[in-house]
Amino acid sequence: MAVVHHGGAGTTAAGLKAACPTTIVPFFGDQPFWGERVHSRGVGPAPIPVEEFSLEKLVAAIKFMLDPEVKRRAVELAEAMAGEDGVAGAVNAFYKQFPGKKSKDESKAAPTPSGVFSIRRCFGRT
Repeated sequence: MAVVHHGGAGTTAAGLKAACPTTIVPFFGDQPFWGERVHSRGVGPAPIPVEEFSLEKLVAAIKFMLDPEVKRRAVELAEAMAGEDGVAGAVNAFYKQFPGKKSKDESKAAPTPSGVFSIRRCFGRT
C-alpha cells in the first residue's frame, strides 16, 4: 500500500505511521516542507508541485513507492514513530505556558528527552 496526497502534516503523519510510502503533490503552505522531509527520509519520491503534476510523473512516483527498499524504510520509520505519544507531548507543552500551579497529570504527560529527540531524528532534525 502507498499514498499520494497534498502533503498536509496530519495526512503525512497518518500515512507514515501506517508504514505507507508516500508521494506528496503540494500546492500550499507547509506542504512542500513535508514533501521534502518524506523524500529526504527515502520513503517517497521528490514532491511533485501541483502545477507540474502529470501522468508520467505519477507513474514514476508509483514505481518509486513500489520499490521494496522504500517500503522497508517506511516500515522502519513507522516503527520509530510508534513509540511517540504526541498527544501527551502537546498537552504538556500547552500546560507549560500557564504560570502557577502545575497540572497533576503533567508528570505523566511529559515526553522523555529521548522521545523528543526521537521525533526529530525521524524527520532528520537534531
